[in-house]
Amino acid sequence: MRVAMLHNRYRSGQPSGENTVVAQTVDLLGNSGHEIDLYARNSDDIAAMGRKDRALLPFRSVWSFSAERDLTRLLHENRPDLVHVHNTFPLFSPSVLRAAHKLDLPVVATLHNFRLMCANAVLQRDGGPCDSCVGKLPIAGVRHSCYRESRVQTLPLATSIGLHNTLHTWQRYVTTLIAPSEFVKERYVAHGFEADRIVVKPHAVPHDGQVRTGPGDAVVFLGRLVEDKGFADLLRAWDSSLGKLVIIGDGPLRAEAEERARQDLSIQVLGQQPWSACMEVLRTARAVVVPARSYETFGLVVVEAFAHGVPVVASRLGALAELVDDGETGVLAEPGDAESLRKAIELVTDPATSVAFGERARQVYLDRFTPARDLAATEEIYTDAIAEHGRGRKGRWARRDAGV
Repeated sequence: MRVAMLHNRYRSGQPSGENTVVAQTVDLLGNSGHEIDLYARNSDDIAAMGRKDRALLPFRSVWSFSAERDLTRLLHENRPDLVHVHNTFPLFSPSVLRAAHKLDLPVVATLHNFRLMCANAVLQRDGGPCDSCVGKLPIAGVRHSCYRESRVQTLPLATSIGLHNTLHTWQRYVTTLIAPSEFVKERYVAHGFEADRIVVKPHAVPHDGQVRTGPGDAVVFLGRLVEDKGFADLLRAWDSSLGKLVIIGDGPLRAEAEERARQDLSIQVLGQQPWSACMEVLRTARAVVVPARSYETFGLVVVEAFAHGVPVVASRLGALAELVDDGETGVLAEPGDAESLRKAIELVTDPATSVAFGERARQVYLDRFTPARDLAATEEIYTDAIAEHGRGRKGRWARRDAGV
């Protein structure tokens, strides 16, 4: 099968699970005999743009005629069996969907985030979950300056969301939408998308087969050191009686973490580390903690922990509550509640409990999250989408052209 894969990469200085998932998908399909044409743009390129191009970028993120024209030419030359769209913001725009439509190509799109309904793409405001724009025009997003704390920068995004929701651009031009969790599907259905057009397929995590032996050592936090990831809650919850805490990552709260580590020798701050080094630390962990205050669409670090046979303490929120089976593969804590988080960590740091939870977590990984299972699920989605497109199924948003 020949697949056109389209993705606007996030800035290189911004750790991105989406970039990781796309790269793994390209490798997985390519190594399995499929022919992959990767059409990628990089947000790093924005810095090199001239002043005029940067000024026009917010408008082009609504609808880029140049991106549509370029992709139409490339698709016409390569003639893939299917187009798989990931992130289109800000250098592609939804115009690329019409490029595939013009050539009568089936389109699959992965819903990595909530950008089709939320200006900041994460359904978050003031350090917690926010559903103000779900099922509505994103007027609240502009009022609250949800993108980069700027009404001026939020307005083009809100305009794009409102325009394409009104025109039903994604519903009409995309054959199948992929959600990485039931939670993501539920939010999009609440926003007005058809449930039967959304397939839930969790992300996979590659693993070399090495797993933890014994109960492990430290509790590990791996992620951005920011409020919405619950990092401040973790610092409030932590004391040396819980053992050792290893912190991997960077962000605005790093200085606070390093100051705390100088006062409490049970805390170690490693900063940003290569992926391989992160996995080495995970392999020896007593538990991994993911105390998010806002919604997660999936949670790669949870599955990475499971792959190594390590249990997880996570917030009872969003997709995390799906991934972690409370009392079986880890413990769920109430988001934003330092005392609830402390009790959860205390429970899972018991050596016997950590071993038992870790064994179950490893089996969940083998049952649900291996690359082999991801490959089979992806191929099935592609095959079904091609057949569905061939049958001419349009859904209730059908029209021949958006006319944008």
